Amino acid sequence: MGLPWVRLDSSIYAHDKILRLMAKRGGDRAAALYMFGLAYSGDHATDGHISDVVVPMIHGTDKHAQMLVDVGLWERNGSGYVIRNWADRQELAAITEAKHRAKQTAGKKGACVKNHGPDCGCWKDDDADIAPF
Repeated sequence: MGLPWVRLDSSIYAHDKILRLMAKRGGDRAAALYMFGLAYSGDHATDGHISDVVVPMIHGTDKHAQMLVDVGLWERNGSGYVIRNWADRQELAAITEAKHRAKQTAGKKGACVKNHGPDCGCWKDDDADIAPF
């Protein structure tokens, strides 16, 4: 389950790494690739990992990806890239999934209590191992 949104600093236009990108030919496309990479990773719950085969799908080229590496926004990682500081600024997929499961459990509990009474507990059978948030 992916994120419905990702965080983007409202002053990204003045970030030193973005400014260094914008000073280069093709830097505007690389900056767009960075933001598209954030969105892709959030949507697909990759925790900041961008595979080489995904780069063209999110409107980038190897040249633009390398520009992101050069300024320190992405790092090369095996057969792809990783967005630096993803875990510091975005919600990890495991947390998103745990929140989703906790909401499902709460819904099952509410339905059980409403339809079966407060002592039934049938909602516990499916998700007994989930800790609430």
